[in-house]
Amino acid sequence: MFFIKKLIIPFLLPPGFFVLVAVVLGFAQFKKARRAACACFALAGMMWVCSTASFSDFALSGLENSYPAPSDLKADALVVLCGGVYENIPAVSAGERLKPSALARLSAAAAVYRKTRLPILVSGGSPFSKDPEAAVGKLYLVESGVPPEAVFTEESSRDTRENSLFSKKICDEKGYKKILLLTSAYHMRRAVFLFKKAGFAQIVPLPVARESGAERKYYFKDYLPGSGGLGKALNEWFGLAFYRLFY
Repeated sequence: MFFIKKLIIPFLLPPGFFVLVAVVLGFAQFKKARRAACACFALAGMMWVCSTASFSDFALSGLENSYPAPSDLKADALVVLCGGVYENIPAVSAGERLKPSALARLSAAAAVYRKTRLPILVSGGSPFSKDPEAAVGKLYLVESGVPPEAVFTEESSRDTRENSLFSKKICDEKGYKKILLLTSAYHMRRAVFLFKKAGFAQIVPLPVARESGAERKYYFKDYLPGSGGLGKALNEWFGLAFYRLFY
């Protein structure tokens, strides 16, 4: 019964439900219009494959494996890129307001601070929220034991390019030359490219929260529709192509 439930539920929810609809339409059209039926089957297959965890991991791996974890954490400062906050939710702590990618990045930043005592610059404005992401990020770091005077914020940026430009201005003012750049592993390739464009000559990439990996063991559920997150990988690949083309 467990396996039956796990097999049925993905096809009752999007995108699995749309895969099922496309297959049903294909069978319904098979006798009358073979080409239309084949198109429905092909569409169902594409939706299925592209929505699986195994395929999204394949797309993410090229991004996440661009930079290994550094062995040397020596730098003048740690720059952390936020990853989104939740608005208007009842929360006991700032951590509850951080979206998963932001929480992973900032929890890693707190751990790095305990090892290095480096000043932290949290970068993130309010492109889709009322409160700047960096302000919520600082609250979380302080709750995690980082002294308030060790955390600086950049609260105006709306995307990674502005993260790099505005962070460069603050680092120049404070005399920070070499930075540890902390963001999600899938986002690091784009971040490093833009921070170099902004004028940072000494960058130590510190990728965190890897989602793909050669050692991962896949189960049957990872091949079912709806188990993956291809959109995240596509957003990074398209974003990287856009910035390289126009900047």
